Order: sequence, then C-alpha cells, then structure tokens
Amino acid sequence: MLAALAAAMMAAAAMAMPAAAADSEADRALMALSAAATVTDSSASTNISQEDEVQAIWISFLDLQKILSGKSESAFTAGVEKMYQNCIQAGLNTVIVQVRPYGDSFYPSDYFPWSYYASGALGRNPGFDPLSILVDKAHEMGLTFEAWVNPLRLMMESEITSVSSSYPVRQWYDNPTKKAQNLISYGGRLYLNPASKEARQLVCDGVEEIIKNYDVDGIHIDDYFYPSSLPYSYDSASYASSGTSLSQADWRRENITNLVGEMYSTIKSCDSSVIFGISPRGIVEQDYDLVYADVAYWASHNGYCDYLAPQIYYGFEHGSADYASTLKEWSDMTTASGVSLRIGLAAYKAGNVDQYAGSGSSEWTQHTDIIARQIDLSRQYDNVDGIILFRYEQIFVSPNQSMQVEKKNFTALLQ
Repeated sequence: MLAALAAAMMAAAAMAMPAAAADSEADRALMALSAAATVTDSSASTNISQEDEVQAIWISFLDLQKILSGKSESAFTAGVEKMYQNCIQAGLNTVIVQVRPYGDSFYPSDYFPWSYYASGALGRNPGFDPLSILVDKAHEMGLTFEAWVNPLRLMMESEITSVSSSYPVRQWYDNPTKKAQNLISYGGRLYLNPASKEARQLVCDGVEEIIKNYDVDGIHIDDYFYPSSLPYSYDSASYASSGTSLSQADWRRENITNLVGEMYSTIKSCDSSVIFGISPRGIVEQDYDLVYADVAYWASHNGYCDYLAPQIYYGFEHGSADYASTLKEWSDMTTASGVSLRIGLAAYKAGNVDQYAGSGSSEWTQHTDIIARQIDLSRQYDNVDGIILFRYEQIFVSPNQSMQVEKKNFTALLQ
C-alpha cells in the first residue's frame, strides 16, 4: 500500500508540473504521455484474488551479468537487494531468475561449468555462490523464487575447449561416439540431443542438484527445445537407430515430451512442493512445427508441468496473432487438472515498432496501457493464475518514455 501511495504521489506531482518546468524535451514528452495515459479499474472483471495471483518477472542472465560480473560478494548482494526492491515496489511477488543459460551455471555445479556471465570467463569461479544469495534474499524479502534453466542449449562449439574435462559435455565432445549420441552441433553452437536418454539424464541431474542444494520454489524452462527448424540431417542417424515407426518430426516431439516428463518426475521425486513451469512460444503451431514442442499435449495431460507460461508477446492489433484470440486459444487448450496458465507479456515492446505485427506494427508506439489491458483480460479466465513480464532491464534499468507510463498503468493493477 505504501508503495502504491508513493507511486500515486509521484505521478500526481509529475502531472501537476507546468511544462515550462520540465528540464528537457524528453521530460515534456513523458509528461504528455502521463497526462494522456489512463487505465480503468479492473477489479470488477477480475476473478482472481490479489493474494492468489502470480505476478512475476523474468530476470535473465544479461540482467544478472550487470550486477555480478567483476563484482564483490557484497556489491552483488546490494545489487540483488535493489533489484528485488524494484520488483516489490511494482507489486510483483515472484522472480524467475536465469541460472543456467548455455550449459553453464551461476552456482557451483558438478555438471556444468561456471558461466562467462557470472565471472567474465567460462569456467572461472567468481569467488562466491550467486544463486545462494539470489534465493536467500528473495525469501528474506518475501518473494517466490524460481530457478530458470535452459535444458538443451549449450555453449558455442568454439568455447568447448575452455570447459574442463571434468564435465560431461566436454567428455562427450572428446569422444566421437558419445558426441554423435549426445550432442548436436548446429550454427556453431552445441545442444544436448534430446533423443539421447543419457543427455536427458544430465538435464534431470542438473535440476536435482539445484533442488537439493537450494531452497527454490520452482524450476522454469523456456522455449529453447530443438533449435528452430533444425534440418533433419542433423539427427538422421539418431532417428534411424531408434527403430521408431514415427515420422522424424513426431519422433522429435516424442523426445521433447519425454524430456519434460522426466524433468517433472525428477522435480516431484526430489520435493513435491517445487513447481515446474514451461514457457513456450505464444503461437502453438510454431512450438509444434519449429521446435517440436507438443504444448497441447502437455496442457491436456498430467505429469508434464504445473503451469505453462506462453509468451503471448502480441498486441491487441497484431495482424495475425492478436492477444485476445491467442489467449483464448491457450485457455481452451489447457484442460488438465492441476495445470494452469501464467501469461508471458512483452513489456520490452513498449514504445517500439513491432515489425512482425503486420497492420498492428505501430500499436506499441500509440498506446501506453497495453500491458495493463492484457493483465485485465487474462484475469477473466479461470485457468490463468498470473502473469510474467519480460524482462527486468527494460522495465527498471533503461525504460523508454512509453515504458515509464506503461509501468505506471500496469503497476496500478498489481498493487
């Protein structure tokens, strides 16, 4: 309540300031946007109580790098506290923090080397445990913490020689047979091969390591499954040796479904209270055809995830995938008991032209209440229990003028 009052007072003061008092053209533009921006009270259309709604934000490895790489433990701790305080003041209650982006880690691991983004060099120990601080500070400040990992994407192939031979990915790379079975090299980058049970087990071992060593509330993965539109030649040998009667595309989908099912089972066997969330692309056909993720199956069957967070990064005026109809498609599709939706929202688009939106390309430059209206609409669906904003930097570190007003509008709904 205090944060909401302070925000309201600051907004009122800014709107009351005469234009002549503004220090710059940017200040005047922001004042004009603020005066024009409105958001209606959504309480009448909201069927989720404030206490139950997940109000989350993605904090990526790039966000962490800025407060971690080259910093002391005390400086990093102070940076985390400031980051979390910004989230709390905006009305957020959950942080989803990326701790393994490229087969590397922001914590001491038996399976993955230290991240370049943690210390400035792949494999270099920063001298303290960032994940421990991230988790402990989140809980001290009343935030739910989910560890965001990328299960299959690894480092660039040119970087593999910097990885110690104590780690499985380096051992596999150096062994031609294991490399063919467990790794995919595509576009200069390495990926774990989800057709390999040994590779999938490494993903599960890594998840188990996090849960056993840290008091995380959830494990979260995003939409990097098979590399987008991977040519069939890259895993034709694995496909041929599988003996399956499935098409190669369906076989790939089965491999990804096996992966997420095994991750879910691993998480629940370690700690049944830890939730598992998956954030796929917002367009179902792209999930199915480009990265071989059968999201409709996961949404309608138990044993694969606790929630799906589709990245519905589209405005209401998007030419081919408008927000309202895409949201309804996901809601209609999510029928399994115990599986909910948390809608991923593109806060980063505020004030920018959306070059893929067709006739709606200028929507984000013309309106400053899109996120607020998207939150309001999501609350009208019984199987939606929250939202996730992408991402921290664009909202709190370097917001443009439109984002500042957009934030004023949507935080009014989160307080």
